[in-house]
Amino acid sequence: MAKLLKYTSALALGSLLVGSDTFAASALVWGQERGSRPPEGRDGPPPGERPERPERPKRGVMASSENADTGLTLFTPLKSKNTYLVDAKGQTLHTWPSEYTPGNSAYLLPDGSVLRCAKDGGDSPFSGGGEGGRIQRIGWDGELLWDYAMADDGWRHHHDIQPMPNGHVLAIVWEGVGQKDAMRRGRDRGQVAEAGLWPDAVIELAPKGLNEAEVVWEWHAWDHLVQDRNEEFPNFGSPKDHPGRIDVNFDVLERPKTAEELAKEAAVEERLRGIGYTGDDDDEPEDSGPGRGRGPRSDWMHTNSIHYDPARDLVAISVRSASEVWIIDHSTTTEQAKGSEGGRYGHGGDLLYRFGHPARYGAEADQQLFNQHDARFVDVDGELHMTVFNNGSGRPGGDRSSVDEYSLPFSAESGFQSGEDGLPIPATLTWTWDGGETEHYNGHISGAQRLANGSTLMCLGEDGRTLEISREGEILWDWLQPVGNDEPGREAEEGGRRGGPPGGERPGGDRPRGDRPPGRDGPRGDGPPGGRGRRGGNGARGGGGGPRSEHAIFRVTRYDASYPGLAKLKATDGK
Repeated sequence: MAKLLKYTSALALGSLLVGSDTFAASALVWGQERGSRPPEGRDGPPPGERPERPERPKRGVMASSENADTGLTLFTPLKSKNTYLVDAKGQTLHTWPSEYTPGNSAYLLPDGSVLRCAKDGGDSPFSGGGEGGRIQRIGWDGELLWDYAMADDGWRHHHDIQPMPNGHVLAIVWEGVGQKDAMRRGRDRGQVAEAGLWPDAVIELAPKGLNEAEVVWEWHAWDHLVQDRNEEFPNFGSPKDHPGRIDVNFDVLERPKTAEELAKEAAVEERLRGIGYTGDDDDEPEDSGPGRGRGPRSDWMHTNSIHYDPARDLVAISVRSASEVWIIDHSTTTEQAKGSEGGRYGHGGDLLYRFGHPARYGAEADQQLFNQHDARFVDVDGELHMTVFNNGSGRPGGDRSSVDEYSLPFSAESGFQSGEDGLPIPATLTWTWDGGETEHYNGHISGAQRLANGSTLMCLGEDGRTLEISREGEILWDWLQPVGNDEPGREAEEGGRRGGPPGGERPGGDRPRGDRPPGRDGPRGDGPPGGRGRRGGNGARGGGGGPRSEHAIFRVTRYDASYPGLAKLKATDGK
């Protein structure tokens, strides 16, 4: 395994900056946003005197090296209705407007349009961290080209989408499973909320017209369960003997949470509402709050990213609640994806590979991932690698975030490799960066992207900060995005309420629903699909991290200057 690289950024950052004033500004931003304390011996103003309010720290490009990547960066702040494209100087080159705040990712397409997730719950009962509900394609000139609603009583899109080379779109959705049906599949009786469970599914959409789409492929986690609690149920078995299946009790705690842990969760959720990531203030669970009891969570998996490898026809999803990345076979038909046979790799819709937390399937290897985000395939000289933002909540030795690269045990001839015990071979860590002595912890959202020059883009989502890190561990670019709440007439620190069209009206009249997947006309099993999302709906799990920032972003994506989607930008240069 390659030597793991660490970097003490506080010293090296100074050598990259243009001048000492810029370095001081960068230090000021980081210290103020992380909640720095006065030096020892300085107790603040005398009693009764009101301290002067410090000036807002500078935001923008804090460091830039001549070795930095020259591409353009796409981002959409969680409290903004616009999607922005900026250059290496942090200057906005183009903006795509929307009627909605993000829900949550955005992509630049080859024709210059953006494919954007939007936060619109409609009448859906599903509400929680990462909620979306609508997918839009917006042209370079701002024209709405596709506007597809994915939020009703049976499902709701959340977190991420993946544009495919053939023009289709992969989307993550919650779907409801009733309380009794969950227990019939072996779910621990004390770990099912009144609202039931919300397992995730992957839906492939072929856009049609302005408001419609055809579902051409689907995969459902609920079709691939195993449990060792009740041998009378058909999915009975040892998770260790069936690593391609999902233990329906993988997240069940060995002990009840303490009052201190519950209070910490409540504080984290309040902050996530503040940055615009979770649901509205009026979607807060009725039994939530410091010191109050909290029942089981409905958002069972909390899948937060999806990525597609067209060369191998593989789909990777980042499952935060499991601290694992799961990889499935996209070459299956929808019927094959329900079972364990068929497809290029012969395992149907069962998990082809999983890594991050071996205990989830009964193995004893060390845990590698801790509430991670943004798992992306990377081809390295023909070998299959993956980059992730490893949020680091609950990491041994203390909460600590890192950007990691892993080599996956895959060969073109035989697919993913297993050990002699039949269990997945753990992924090999080939590169990592965590900032060294400088803390870069963000417990939620955030992202990682491998760039064409070999560097890695690290998005600290809660802070609205993006760093470009070289293979040697140098900070080549350091940018604090400056956009807060850009809606006129609203305060930037407002609690992240859903941003819809002016006056509360939806564009074009009634909310378009499009086609529903076959057989998905309502919740799976009995009972309400989500109980209006009032209990168990929030996906926040694990530790905190990051301030209540008005500049938070889900992630950023860098595009090479030669990318076709930037052709119209070049055509307008000098005009």
